[in-house]
Amino acid sequence: MSSLATESLRVTEGESGIVQVKIDMPGSSANVLTVDLFEQLDSTFAQLQNRDDLRGLILISAKPSIFVAGADLKRIVATLDWPDENIIQFCEDGRAVMKRLSEMPFPTVAAIHGACVGGGLELAMWCDRRIASDGRKTILGLPEVKLGLVPGWAGTVRLPRLTSLESAIDLVTSGRNANSKEALEIGLVSAVVATDELVDSASQLIEELQNSKQYLDDRKAIQGAVVDSAGLEAMRKTYGQKIDANETIFPYACHLVMEHMLETSSMSHELASHGESLAMAKVYGSEPSYGLLNNFFLGDHNRKKPGLIDIKLADKKIGNVGIVGSGLMGRSIAEICLKRKCNVVLFDADESVLRKSVEGLSALNTEAKLVGATDYSDFASCDLVIESVVEVEDVKKSVLQRIENAVTQEAVIATNTSAIPLSKLSTALNRPQRFCGIHFCHPELMQLVEVVRGKDSDDATVANAASWIAGLRKMPVVVADQAGFVVNRMLAALLDQSFRLFSNGRKIEEIDAAMREFGFKGGPFEIVDVIGAEICMYAGREMWDAGKQCVTMTPVLPRMVKKGWLGRKSGQGFYRYETPDGPRNWDSKIDALLASYVEPVNQDVDIAQSICAVMTLEATRLLDEQVVADPRDIDLCVINGFSFPDHVGGILFWADRLGIGKVNEILVGLAKQDEKLAPTPRMIEMESSQGTFYRQRETA
Repeated sequence: MSSLATESLRVTEGESGIVQVKIDMPGSSANVLTVDLFEQLDSTFAQLQNRDDLRGLILISAKPSIFVAGADLKRIVATLDWPDENIIQFCEDGRAVMKRLSEMPFPTVAAIHGACVGGGLELAMWCDRRIASDGRKTILGLPEVKLGLVPGWAGTVRLPRLTSLESAIDLVTSGRNANSKEALEIGLVSAVVATDELVDSASQLIEELQNSKQYLDDRKAIQGAVVDSAGLEAMRKTYGQKIDANETIFPYACHLVMEHMLETSSMSHELASHGESLAMAKVYGSEPSYGLLNNFFLGDHNRKKPGLIDIKLADKKIGNVGIVGSGLMGRSIAEICLKRKCNVVLFDADESVLRKSVEGLSALNTEAKLVGATDYSDFASCDLVIESVVEVEDVKKSVLQRIENAVTQEAVIATNTSAIPLSKLSTALNRPQRFCGIHFCHPELMQLVEVVRGKDSDDATVANAASWIAGLRKMPVVVADQAGFVVNRMLAALLDQSFRLFSNGRKIEEIDAAMREFGFKGGPFEIVDVIGAEICMYAGREMWDAGKQCVTMTPVLPRMVKKGWLGRKSGQGFYRYETPDGPRNWDSKIDALLASYVEPVNQDVDIAQSICAVMTLEATRLLDEQVVADPRDIDLCVINGFSFPDHVGGILFWADRLGIGKVNEILVGLAKQDEKLAPTPRMIEMESSQGTFYRQRETA
C-alpha cells in the first residue's frame, strides 16, 4: 500500500484489510485543506474506490492536537473577488473529493482527535461514522459565519441529516464548537473513547458495520430530506422570527445560512448542496467576509508577535500573582487568574472591601490558592504584583514603592493604569527595569490587555508579562509608553469627534444610532455612560496635559460630573437608567443641561465616516510616534479593547477599504472647523503614492 503514500498522506493496510489514511502535512503543526492536499486526497480516494478486497477505511490525523483545521484561508482571502461561477465551482470541486468517502465499497470512519472544524468537519461528515477522543483539545464545529462565510462542502446539508435540524442550525448560526460529549449527545459522533483507543475502536466499528451493512442503508437515507412540507412549516414558525444572539455580530452570513438551511431541509441532498453553493456565492467577497477574515489573521499575527517584544525572551513562568486593590477591576483580574490556575494574593487597604471580595472569589472553588493579604509583606513570594488602585499619580507611586520593598528583585511589578505614563510612575522605584504596565481594558468583557513598555523596562520583564497574559487566554499587545497608550487614545478620538458633532447640532441619539448601525454594540454616549463620565474626564485630562491631539477637553463632561450624572453607576448620564444593568431611557433633561454647548454648524457629514476618519488620523499619529510598529496592532487594540466592530476588520483595515483619498477628503472638510483634524504628512504621502496601511506593513 506504500504506492498510495503522498507528501501529506500516509496510507497503511492492516492484516484485517482495514486501510488507514493518516493526514500529516509536512512542516506544519496543522492540517489545512489546501489545493495540494485536496489533490492528494482525490488521487488516494480514487485508487481506494477500486479496491473490493478491503473491509474499511479509517481517516485519522498524525497531528497531536488537530484533525483538520479547515480550509486554506489564505487562498480564500486571495480569491474573494472571484465571480459567482468560480465560487460555485470551488464548492462543487471540494464536495466531489469528499464525496468519494461515501462511495467506497466498504465503510469509512473518521477517527477524530483535536480540532475538527470547518472543512475538516465537513470531510469527517462524508465518512459513514465518526468517533472522537475524550481529550480536551477535541472540538467539532462549523465556524464559517465568524468569517462572514457559510460552509461550502455540504456542511449545512449533512449536519442536519446526521443530527437534527435544530442542532445543526444552532451550531452553524452560532459558529461555536462542540466538545466530544456534546457531539455524542446530538449524534454527530458514534462514540467517545480515549485517544490511544481511537484506531482500535474505529476498526471494531468497521467490523460491526460490515456485519450489519447498516452503513449502506444510511447512505441512502442521507440523500433524502430532513423534514417534509408540514415539518418545514413548523420549523419556520420556530425559527422564522428568531434573531440569533450572534446575528448582531455576523448579520448577513448568519441570517442567510439560517434561511438556506430551512429552505433546503425539505430538499434532497443533491439539491440542498447546490443551494449551499449559491449561498456561499452570496457571502463570498462581501464586506463582512473581508473584515472578519482580516480579524482572524489579526489573531494569528498576535499569537506570533504580540507587539513590541519577542515573547521568546520570557525567562520566568508566573504562577503566583499579587494584586493591590480589590475593587471591581482588581477583583476581576483576580477571578481570571484563579480560573487559569494562578495563585492570587489580594490586598486592599479597606479590610471590609477585601473581606467581601475574598468571600466572593472563594466561591469559585478553583484549584488555585487565594490569600487575602493583611500586609504588603504577604507579596514576598509573588512572581508578579499588579497595582490596581485609584487613578491618582501620587497614590499609585506610594503603592508601587511599598510593593517594591516587599517583593524579590526578580519579581515583575506592574501598574494597571489606563492613561498615566509609566515615565511618571517609575520615578518612585529603585528597580524600574522590572516595572511595566499591564492595562486590562475590561477583564470580563475584553480580550485585549495592553502591556506597556517603559523606557527602563527590560526585555525579560515585558516578555514575562506578555507571556503570562497569553497564558490567561487573553490577547497581549506590547506598546510603548505614551499617555493613553493605544486603546484610550483611539477611544478618545472616537469620543472627541462625537462631542464635536454634538456641539455642531447633531443629536445624541442620532450619533449613537449611527454608530450602532455601523456595527458598534453601543454608541459613543452609551460608551461614556458605561465607563463613567468622571473616568473619561480624568483620562482625557491626562492625555490633554501630555499634549495629545485626540482630546479637545469638551466642557460637556465636567458639566455632567458636576451635576453628578456619571452614567449607569449613578442612574443618570446621557441616558437615564432605572438600574445599572437595566435598559437605557432617553431623558429630555439632558437637552436642557447641555443646550448652551450646542452651536449648529451647516456641515453635511456622514456621522460614522467622520468619526472613523478622525480615529484613522489618531492611528497614524500612534504609528508616527512608534507607540506601535505594526498597523495590525492598532486594529487588534480597537477590536479587542473597546469593541470596534470585528466584521469591519479594524480601523486601518476600514481606511484601506474606503481608500486613503476618501479619508483625507473627509478630514480636509473637518479641518475647516478645527485645523488639528487635517491629514498628517504620512496620510498625504500615502494618497499620492496610492499606498495602504496594510501594504506598507507587508512591504516594510
